[in-house]
Amino acid sequence: MPDIGMVELILIGLVGFLVLGPERLPVFLGQIGKFMRQGRAWMTSLKMQLDQERQHISQPVQEIKEEVETSIKDVVNDVTGEKK
Repeated sequence: MPDIGMVELILIGLVGFLVLGPERLPVFLGQIGKFMRQGRAWMTSLKMQLDQERQHISQPVQEIKEEVETSIKDVVNDVTGEKK
C-alpha cells in the first residue's frame, strides 16, 4: 500500500472539493471509506484462507520430515552400535 502523507491528503481533498463540490464530497468520502473497509476485510479473509491452506500443506511435509529424521537417527544408532 502506498504511503500517503499529509500533503497528499490535503491536495486530494482540495481537488475533490473543487470537482465534487461541498454537497457531494461527504457522500463520496463515505463511499471511499466503505470501499476501503470492504477491501481490508477481503484481504484479511484471503490471508486467513492462505494460512489455513499453507498449514494443510505443511503438516504432512512436517510429518514426513520427522519420520525421515527418526529413520536417520535409527540408522546412525545401528551403525554406531555395530562399530562398538
